[in-house]
Amino acid sequence: MSNDLSIPRKPGSRRLLIWFVLLGLLVLLGIGGGWWYLNQNRAAAEPAEQVQDNQALYVGMSRPFIFSVPGSGSRDRLVQVSVELLVRGEASETLAKRHLPLLESTLLTVLSGQTAASYLSAQSKDSVKSEALDALNRILVEETGKGLIEQVLFIGVVVQ
Repeated sequence: MSNDLSIPRKPGSRRLLIWFVLLGLLVLLGIGGGWWYLNQNRAAAEPAEQVQDNQALYVGMSRPFIFSVPGSGSRDRLVQVSVELLVRGEASETLAKRHLPLLESTLLTVLSGQTAASYLSAQSKDSVKSEALDALNRILVEETGKGLIEQVLFIGVVVQ
């Protein structure tokens, strides 16, 4: 009986170990290449976002405006108007959202100061939008030093 305590090696086990090491290196290279590729795309996209700082953004009012206006004869009419404001750039959007209660109050004053006929035709709605735009930009110039709103959009108008 011999005192040989060595573990007998199977033929090809060294070759199998080399294949596992190569496979591991290949996986690491793939992960590193994918990370590099994704970071290159992200870096290329950042200047595009900066260029689009002048993009159109919409600031929605928290709820539709509901108010009564004088109608034909002595009968008052109930009006519901959903409004969105068009601004340019994220800085203008942030300022408009910061002053949203002031903007909503100004809009309610302008919208409720009309008659029911002002909400029935496209031309009269455009006149109301123009008046609202002037009032909003006037109040924003007082508060921020510049008019931020490019357009007032009526998303929905209901007259009863």
